[in-house]
Amino acid sequence: MKIILGSCGLSTEPIIKACEELVGKKRQDINIIIINEAIKGESGDHRWFADELRHLAETIGGNLEFIDIQAHPLDYVERRIREADLVYCFGGNTDYLANTFIRTGFEKILSKILEEKVWVGSSAGSCVLCHKGPAPIQRTIYKEEYGVDHYMGIIPIVFLPHLHGYFKFGEEEIKQISSSTDLPVYALSDNAAIIINGDNPLEVVGEDYVVAKGGEIE
Repeated sequence: MKIILGSCGLSTEPIIKACEELVGKKRQDINIIIINEAIKGESGDHRWFADELRHLAETIGGNLEFIDIQAHPLDYVERRIREADLVYCFGGNTDYLANTFIRTGFEKILSKILEEKVWVGSSAGSCVLCHKGPAPIQRTIYKEEYGVDHYMGIIPIVFLPHLHGYFKFGEEEIKQISSSTDLPVYALSDNAAIIINGDNPLEVVGEDYVVAKGGEIE
């Protein structure tokens, strides 16, 4: 698997360079297909999406296209994704995104996609590949509740995006979450990302992040 778990996608130059290395192409030649389901479960001002999409369009020079996984059969979705170099999964409401993956059957082809393509997650697009954190605390931080009891659980961590950002949480909340799970908890700012390259250990690009386990900051 070649995966970037970010709070804000390809937000910094080091993350973009890591993406180039994973794909094996220069940014101007990378073809992207976008999964944008999470925003449908997110209320409020969506200018953040417009800003991130604009940055993505200015950064990546290859094809940039959307795929609606709720509107098409799985074989069509898989065929479209196979034509791209990279799957970019935007943020929004993670519970809604996970529910969409489960309800459409997309979760059944997700492992195969991750074997063949680079995946870049942005906020919810990162969280959905990991494990869901304790519900009461995540409900308090992210105000998300759609009745989904699990995410995809492919990456054995709990991912918390936007550290020191919009949601105003810090080390105390991270320690509380980590005390309620056996998994390590990674909280990343919008300028950091986790790089996963095959069987290599997780690597964090960026300096503003916190890792906790068992109620303690590591």
